[in-house]
Amino acid sequence: MGVRILGITTNNASDDLIGELRALLLNHHVIVIANQSLDPEELHHFGSRWGTLLTHPSSAKQSNPYVQSLASSGLRKGKVFGAWHSDMSWHPTPPWITMLHAVELPSFGGATGYANQHLAWQSVDQARKDLRRSHRRHLPETTTFRNLKANHTGKGFGPQVPDSIHPVVRTHDETGREALYINPEFTTHIEGLRDDESLSILWPLWFHSITEEFLYRHQWQTGDLVVWDNRSVMHTAIIDYDSKRELNRVVIKGGVPV
Repeated sequence: MGVRILGITTNNASDDLIGELRALLLNHHVIVIANQSLDPEELHHFGSRWGTLLTHPSSAKQSNPYVQSLASSGLRKGKVFGAWHSDMSWHPTPPWITMLHAVELPSFGGATGYANQHLAWQSVDQARKDLRRSHRRHLPETTTFRNLKANHTGKGFGPQVPDSIHPVVRTHDETGREALYINPEFTTHIEGLRDDESLSILWPLWFHSITEEFLYRHQWQTGDLVVWDNRSVMHTAIIDYDSKRELNRVVIKGGVPV
């Protein structure tokens, strides 16, 4: 997971170059395009060449609602990590791509962690995949992870933000690979289960999904443009810095997870 690309510019990129980048993204799930000088409008333009951009509730009042400015001064009492998540999984058609461009970085820290959810699913042991063994009292005989669905909420961004129900295991619509698609930031419960049954499935899966062997930790450099596939990875901010960190983000609309 992850590849770093040097010696190209995304401004005025050719269709062939974008095609090559998309192919690399499908193979590596996270790509880092180094040394990019992009103002918000240029980032908007580059992102729009990959698909339809989505707005985010937190950027609705910005001059360009498709470009989110993520700025923070770092350490907050009691919080060292953001929650692991897949961007906007609460959306009915959550983004398949996120692009994040480093504008200003602290002198120390501020990395982003990525977790490969294809590997997470592949390595869930068969005993846990067979839900009937541990949950047979409350689940039909035919129940497996593959036919469970979970609720995702974005109400933290406002009461108007909708909830969505998506599969616990989704199939990548380009590669056909399966991946876990639940996260502790936005996933609230599994549909049709009692709260205790739901949490007894979700918490072990969440811990499993960030096993060290699945992780890549990106230490940012100014000008990095990191592009990742939300169908394949989760990510988290590492809040170990105490000076300004500013990045700009665009997200590209995906399809309905299946």
